[in-house]
Amino acid sequence: MMDKQPDTDLSFPMLTYGKTETPWDLKPLLYLGGAALNKKSAAIKIAQNEIGDLLIDRIELVQRLHSNLVDDLARGGSRFSVENKVQCLRRFFAWADREKLGLSLDSISDTFLRWADHQLHRMRIERSVSQRTIYDTASLTATMFDNVLNRHASLIKETRIRKPRGKGKLHTSQVDKQNLEESFTFGNLLADVCNGLTLEATRGPLPVLVPFRTGQVLEQWSHLPSRPRASQQSAAMARMSLARRTAWESELSLRTRFPVLNLRIEAELLMFIAQTGMNLQQAHTLRMDQYHYTSHLDGYQVRSYKNRRQGEVIFEIFSDYKDWFERYLKWRNAWFSDESETQLFPLIRRSRIDGIAPQFTCLTRICTSLKIALVRPAKLRGTRVNWLLRETLNPKQTAELAQHSVETLIRVYADPHPQLAMVEITRFHQQTDPVISPPAPGSCVQPIPEPISDIPDEASKPDCINAAGCLFCTHHRDIESEDHVWSLSSFSSSQTA
Repeated sequence: MMDKQPDTDLSFPMLTYGKTETPWDLKPLLYLGGAALNKKSAAIKIAQNEIGDLLIDRIELVQRLHSNLVDDLARGGSRFSVENKVQCLRRFFAWADREKLGLSLDSISDTFLRWADHQLHRMRIERSVSQRTIYDTASLTATMFDNVLNRHASLIKETRIRKPRGKGKLHTSQVDKQNLEESFTFGNLLADVCNGLTLEATRGPLPVLVPFRTGQVLEQWSHLPSRPRASQQSAAMARMSLARRTAWESELSLRTRFPVLNLRIEAELLMFIAQTGMNLQQAHTLRMDQYHYTSHLDGYQVRSYKNRRQGEVIFEIFSDYKDWFERYLKWRNAWFSDESETQLFPLIRRSRIDGIAPQFTCLTRICTSLKIALVRPAKLRGTRVNWLLRETLNPKQTAELAQHSVETLIRVYADPHPQLAMVEITRFHQQTDPVISPPAPGSCVQPIPEPISDIPDEASKPDCINAAGCLFCTHHRDIESEDHVWSLSSFSSSQTA
């Protein structure tokens, strides 16, 4: 039985959307071919009854999926994570529609197994996808269907998709050096972007030139209208095109300069995360305020100014970063003087809302063009924590700086390192090794004076007090060195003389 007017709500009204962003809705999954359409086209076709009939047998499955996704959001789950799940479902339903397979509660298990075989075909025969990719996608999709079907054993265990064997973490000195060099190279890029996109540069003529310490220079055109070829336009069109370009370049507003502004804001945001250790979700939602600084350890505690009260600590920074942060605030306030714009890192978005963490698309393009690896916030924070741990060799202090418990620091962030391990093992043996330090050079197995069997009559008797007595003690272990033997021989000669 078909019905063109579903009375079920599969939207997500609890979310806030951007001005041009199409609200999420699972309703297209109820129609044949609806999942393959983009969100806006699907919404229009459904409203105008141009997409076909509603498939009744899919309603219960999609309702349960929708209910689970809403529960994820209600529990405080990441919007980005839920969006990934929605995209996985859309791709799965689109494939099932093409293959004319069932998408009801009764048939979803068989359809999933068919889909899993298709993924293996893509990996083994077409070689268009990696084993890691199909496992991650299949695992996420299976988990959603497991929850819907109330399964105790996951659907993925009934497939031939297996988790790829990990190569394990490499913690050799050479690998660690490469990781640090990668982070330092990326840090240099961030610094060059911030230094290049000054107030004068971002308000100057286009293209804005961003010089890097490697000698490379990138041109940022900030969406300046392109100049058509002379053969493709009349004289009148050429004048209009030139006028548009001139007007765009002379208009120093957020509308025309937002690409270069976003580039610096992304760089400053990652620099801020690397300095403070704050996670991305917290950092990008920070609000502007009047800040004052209180000396603390090797840096400053930054507080918001609350009249005569100190206010709570918002974040901590190193002393060398203070001038850099103040310079950014001056640049930011020069461009964003509107009091309604209160974000510390006010990325300009035309289609998405401010509450969603940025994906650093501007920096991604820059890194791709320069062939430099983009280091994302989580990896930046991990590098910072491990560097602090190696410098201080104090987990408690490092945990305090990273705003974690010692247990969380060791379990989640700290990576084993061979040099640190050798230091810790050496310290352990120094504290627990039964070998005793004797008064004479060398070592002592047991601090009980016991003369050797053929001790000379004139020799000093062992007493664990005089160095000479150690020479004739059973438990003494002398130094195997020619210099030491020569010293003893010289001492004997001088005593005879």
